[in-house]
Amino acid sequence: MHILSCKPTILQLIGQLKDHFMNRELPEAEQTALSQTILQINNSYLDWEKVQHMTLKPETLSNAVIWEAAKQAREQGFTRNLVIFDQSFSWSVSNDMEATLHDLDVHLAGGRNITAVMDQKNDHRYLVNAFLDEAMASAQLAGYPATRKMVRELLLKKKTTANETEQVVVNLYKCLQKIKEWEHTPFSEALLQELHQQLTRDTIKLKGIGRYRTNNKYDTSNIEEAAACKAVDAKAIKHWMQWLESFINEDKNPFYIHPVVKACIIAYLITYIRPFKDGNGRMARLLACWYLLRKGYWAITYTSVSNIIVKLKAQYNKSFLQATTDADTGYFIHFMIQALRMADRSLKESLQRTNKEKESNPFVKIDGLNARQATALQWIRDDAEKIVTIRELRSGFGVSKETARTDLTALTENGWLKFYHLNKKTYAFVKGDSFEQLMHEKLAEG
Repeated sequence: MHILSCKPTILQLIGQLKDHFMNRELPEAEQTALSQTILQINNSYLDWEKVQHMTLKPETLSNAVIWEAAKQAREQGFTRNLVIFDQSFSWSVSNDMEATLHDLDVHLAGGRNITAVMDQKNDHRYLVNAFLDEAMASAQLAGYPATRKMVRELLLKKKTTANETEQVVVNLYKCLQKIKEWEHTPFSEALLQELHQQLTRDTIKLKGIGRYRTNNKYDTSNIEEAAACKAVDAKAIKHWMQWLESFINEDKNPFYIHPVVKACIIAYLITYIRPFKDGNGRMARLLACWYLLRKGYWAITYTSVSNIIVKLKAQYNKSFLQATTDADTGYFIHFMIQALRMADRSLKESLQRTNKEKESNPFVKIDGLNARQATALQWIRDDAEKIVTIRELRSGFGVSKETARTDLTALTENGWLKFYHLNKKTYAFVKGDSFEQLMHEKLAEG
């Protein structure tokens, strides 16, 4: 049975650390300053590497002494310990972390601040934009040179992949679609392996697709100081993954953990275990997202957490290394929670940007044009060399092939566009000879 006991306050703890203060009682002013410093260190989950170079109060105590006091306060605060076989994974929950978790509950599960700006007509475009950003950023984190333009062209037009980077992006996009479909489906090893099959399709050798590794050779190209982050032995992977399946599906096994914290732990454990020869980092982020969706954090599907992480890649890698080498999973959990908070804060702006794309499009004012046609014309106006395809319009708006074809054919018949055959099955719609004249005439009428 796991029992939460009453922990000493920071001031009580300071009174117990007399030995660290050269056997002297700290004056009240120094106690207050030390208390505030300890809160600062632990609320930000700082490590010694950072603390040793900071200017700290009270100045009468060395940084090493203050760090020791902060560590003991962290350990004697609200600390949880998860034991998996013979390995222990511990973390502390600071005041700031609790506040952030509440905010994420309110926003990512409750939808505060975003439901008011969401336009149901744009729902498909919100999802597509989020999936495009997530596929691009997750590929970048894995070391692939994906660009926004390449990703949009590749995925919206459903082009045939020409290289490994493009295949990785396509695989990630399809995996995001899968976990959206599995929103209410319990986790299982079988589904995990199916997801890995899709994630690594046509990028690694067939024998490694959807199968746990059978030896201790695995990709560490994106892990700094890989020698310090030894993965679980291949012979033990099956046991660890069986434990993980139970951990994910059972809320109180071995004890209740806040869903956001648990999602972070799941991501950490996949990276720690490294069950597959390749794709573990991408899989870790996918599983965390899947878990949050299952627990009711529906707004996560409209965000791109990897888009935040890729901007903080050095801190992301460092947090995993610290968690592993210092035996404190809290470093990784704290980083991931902050990344989720930043993604949440950018979500409203992202939705509003999608809404404004329609509002700022001058072609929507022209009688006889629907939103899809107006968007296609906007693409052409912004890029005179743009090639629009039926697939691109279908993907961007979630409509049928027939609807997209009818939209583009009508624009061709009216002189806005012209078309030619890319191949036997694909039409390329490009800027028509009358485009500029029609634009000036129709907009002047509006």
